Amino acid sequence: MLSSGVILATAQLDGGLVEGVGGIVLGLFLVPFIANGASHFAITVTPPALLFILCSVAQCTLPELARGLLLYGSAVVVAFMQMRIAIAIRFHALTIERKLIRDATHDTLTGIHNRGWLAQQAALAFSAARRYRTELVFVMLDIDFFKRVNDTHGHQVGDEVLKAVARTIQGTLRESDHFGRFGGEEFFCILPHTSKETAMQCAERIRQAVAALEVQSADAVVTVTISIGLAAMMDADGSWEDQLKRSDEALYLAKQSGRNCVRLSD
Repeated sequence: MLSSGVILATAQLDGGLVEGVGGIVLGLFLVPFIANGASHFAITVTPPALLFILCSVAQCTLPELARGLLLYGSAVVVAFMQMRIAIAIRFHALTIERKLIRDATHDTLTGIHNRGWLAQQAALAFSAARRYRTELVFVMLDIDFFKRVNDTHGHQVGDEVLKAVARTIQGTLRESDHFGRFGGEEFFCILPHTSKETAMQCAERIRQAVAALEVQSADAVVTVTISIGLAAMMDADGSWEDQLKRSDEALYLAKQSGRNCVRLSD
């Protein structure tokens, strides 16, 4: 674009360098929307500037050349400042966009994924497992007597317990597993390519890790346990919601069995 401006400008040099440099100055106003940084800006504006100077030296007097260079230099400074402003605006917009995406997919308290994101991943995992005939296990987890923690130690301690439990669970999972907060004190795991036996072993590790967890409050050390329900995908499951319902039923069975245990849906 600037090279085209140089060609147009040199064609106008008969009317004077100051008039001819107008073509390049107009081109400079497009640079802030093209350049991504100082080095890119320099690469963009330097070749046209050198070409213009060479053409000007051949056709213009020294005073005209000085005035033209002054005008061009001023335009370069303005364009550079505009570029910095444009970059700052783009960066700010990108930061806001990333924050909106994160807020839409993550739980604000624990920092792990939220229910909406989990629902999408569960649907995708169920569809893939059904299509390729692979194993899939859903795991529902619920902190036992969590209301008692809030009532006894306060909601701030309760929040710290939620965050500590979330970190503990996440630390026991594989990178290929999906995990998040389903709501309140409930968590949800998606274990693709996982057998019932392996899932039970994973759930037991989670149960033991949470039971060993200690959260320091102002006046006491808080410990909690967790109940876990699992459901492996079956041919009878018409959708991921059916499998989720069975994992929730298994969690209810764990609660009815005295809590702090793991139960598998038939």
